[in-house]
Amino acid sequence: MPGALGTSVHTDSIVRTVTSQSTEPPPVVEVEPPRPPARSLARPLAVPLLAYAASRVITTFALSLAAMASQQPFHRVMTVWDGRWYERIALHGYPHSVPQGDFYAGTGRQVQSSIAFFPLYPLLTRALDRVLPGGADVAGAVLALLIGALATVLVWLLAERITDRRVADRAAVLFAFSPGAFVLSLVYAEGLLVLLSAGCLLALLERRWVWAGVLAALAGATRPNATAVMLACAWAAGWAVWQHREWRALVAPLLAPAGMAAFFGFLWWHTGEPLIWFRVEAQGWGERIDLGLSNLGVFADVFTRPLQNPNRIVLALSMVAAVGLMVVLVRAKLPGIFNVYALSGLGLVLASHINARPRFIFVAFPIVIALGRATARRPWAFAVLAAVFAASTVMLTVFYGLHKLNYYP
Repeated sequence: MPGALGTSVHTDSIVRTVTSQSTEPPPVVEVEPPRPPARSLARPLAVPLLAYAASRVITTFALSLAAMASQQPFHRVMTVWDGRWYERIALHGYPHSVPQGDFYAGTGRQVQSSIAFFPLYPLLTRALDRVLPGGADVAGAVLALLIGALATVLVWLLAERITDRRVADRAAVLFAFSPGAFVLSLVYAEGLLVLLSAGCLLALLERRWVWAGVLAALAGATRPNATAVMLACAWAAGWAVWQHREWRALVAPLLAPAGMAAFFGFLWWHTGEPLIWFRVEAQGWGERIDLGLSNLGVFADVFTRPLQNPNRIVLALSMVAAVGLMVVLVRAKLPGIFNVYALSGLGLVLASHINARPRFIFVAFPIVIALGRATARRPWAFAVLAAVFAASTVMLTVFYGLHKLNYYP
């Protein structure tokens, strides 16, 4: 078959035809990005809460020693000194008049009165007493413990807000073991003042002017040295107006004196005497602004009669410490409102007859933030300072708890 033989078949090259297919893009799957884990405060707050719990253990031990040494029930030691007055206000309110009489024989001074004590802490004690068993003294002590825990946390939050967590942890430890922190185990109002003042400073940092003014007003109904937080409100508002023309900042300093003014107004209505608080402070308690003359008298007593009054030694050491801590605070370069609050508070007690007692230094809590920053890179210095603070807390708790062996300055 010649046709078949004459046909040559090439099998060495194969041509492939590719039919075009309609290619569809892969389906789009929307993948939601992983959400960042919610920030939990439980872990960061472990340090301040554990520090506070440890400090209350050692102060409870010290109070037990004081109770055994003075042969007084434990709950009576918790109401030593000012605690008795707060308990009296919680149970009976304020008197309608101030009786005449000599507190110090031959001085002609009037009898001391509960009118000198501000109302917010005893009001809260009275409210808690209606819920808890054990009486007003137990309610006041429980209130102080709870307030102390909240104050420690708030100091930590403030320190973490303006520095970092390491400084905040150290500040919380130093705050909990501060020599004046023994009042957080007693029926005293200093813890409430710190809590409200710290909340006010935090509100000022966040420019929440109404909250800052309300918290400052509540602080003003707690203790007279709340004037320091009022000055901080004025400073923050003035800076906001000057730098940013933020006129609504003026709400804070306008609201800040409301609590103190309301208390003075109540006393006027209750007793019929408009300036009765000032008269009781001056004549009953002997408190006054004397530009530091009484402080010089304290040092004179310590040098001339060192063993006559142990309380004078405590006061002298506290005043020396206060001056040194003010220097540390200024060098730390914290925000201005912290310096205004702490320096004005300490300046007031240094210039008055009440002296810079440990609990008044404790109220100037920005100091522990400054100390936390100063020891941030010196672990050994922080350890030594914390140990000194803890030892001082125990000694002062026992000292002030021994009311039978103590002296009023």
